[in-house]
Amino acid sequence: MFFRKAIWAMESLSVFSTQVLPESRAFSDNGLGPIPKKWKGACVSGQAFNSSHCNKKIIGARYFVSGIEAEYGLFNTSGGEEYMSPRDANGHGTHTASTAAGSSVGNVSYKGLARGTLRGGAPRARLAVYKVCWNVGGGQCASADMLKAFDEAIHDGVDVLSLSIGGSIPVFADVDERDGIATGSYHAVANGITVVCAAGNAGPAAYNVQNTAPWILTVAASSVDRLFYTPVTLGNNKTYVGEALYVGKTVGFKGFVYPEGTDLEPTANSLCEDLRINQTLASGKVVLCFTSTVGRSPVARAARAVSDAGGVGVIVAKSKIGTLAACTDDFPCIEVDYEAGTQMLFYIRSTGSPVVKLSPSRTVVGKPVTARVAYFSARGPSHQVIETDLVPCSHQVCNCHYRSHHRSIRDSDPGRRLSAKTSGSIRFRGRHYQPQRGSQPRSSLRHGHG
Repeated sequence: MFFRKAIWAMESLSVFSTQVLPESRAFSDNGLGPIPKKWKGACVSGQAFNSSHCNKKIIGARYFVSGIEAEYGLFNTSGGEEYMSPRDANGHGTHTASTAAGSSVGNVSYKGLARGTLRGGAPRARLAVYKVCWNVGGGQCASADMLKAFDEAIHDGVDVLSLSIGGSIPVFADVDERDGIATGSYHAVANGITVVCAAGNAGPAAYNVQNTAPWILTVAASSVDRLFYTPVTLGNNKTYVGEALYVGKTVGFKGFVYPEGTDLEPTANSLCEDLRINQTLASGKVVLCFTSTVGRSPVARAARAVSDAGGVGVIVAKSKIGTLAACTDDFPCIEVDYEAGTQMLFYIRSTGSPVVKLSPSRTVVGKPVTARVAYFSARGPSHQVIETDLVPCSHQVCNCHYRSHHRSIRDSDPGRRLSAKTSGSIRFRGRHYQPQRGSQPRSSLRHGHG
């Protein structure tokens, strides 16, 4: 056991993304020994980033921009919207790197929820970060930049490459000059480097899994056995279980309304993403709305509309509860499934003066909560394989994230492509059980897939 732990500390894991916020405690080098002599990488200086930002944890940092500038032209790097350096202005690179190999940080939580220790899958691994994605065009990564980064990573001597990057639908074939990930990873694997990639975030529909070249270890995402239990109690004493990241005071019992068109309010709209409600109807009350749109935006929009109208909370009924949104200013926005939402609607329509109480969220771990494939995780089959290689727990895990100057630790992350980071760490450790490694560029977990 001690022998394996010592070896893990000597290996390097490389992450391609928007890169890193080096000041985070997740990248502390406390307890790490000297940088391995085999390492040939560099810490490249740039805007708001210099060699002092590297240490015995972050042993390499590079950025690649020529490809993206050839496609989009020169872009604005003022005001902190982007940095011409390995520094992260988006957050994706920081949260994936910390999930893969972040050092242990104790007593981390989101305002008391999910309290515990932040730790990456391989906390003693060294990190080499390669910035290939930029805040242009809604967030883009050029194939030319990725290919150059693969070349540098091979030269630098990384052991594992982890890419939480995907393209658009339909997916490329294995042999396609536009697919920089498939081409670059082939050369990396041919040089003895394990390449781990995310299956993508286009789920839950089928036929959208990405990064399926047979030499890549492709991973999906699943949830953990934890939820943020948020009780919603109606005036008839029936309580329904919702989910939220609400840590404010109990709201109760307040008027409970559902905005729908009537002679008195013909313009009312109950769709969360286009919620229209006047102040007379919503002031001091909790509002129920429905949405069929996945993701955070309907919740955020509904919360904003209700708050602007003087409401005190919103309950969003949706098909999948997965990517929780912490609403601003601790405004209570609680997600429930369609069954619970429909029962609440029946109660509102059948009661003269409906009321509801909203209780603060609390963390529940273990039974009856079970792990399941995350709704956003891309699904097969594809024209290359019928399934992904691994499905690690990677949804709503605690990791480091950059959003603004006042928010550096982010709990309950939706897990966007975190599966690749977790599996990169699994693969990282698994290497030590494989003293005889083959020379063929093929993932060892992919032998059964034609």
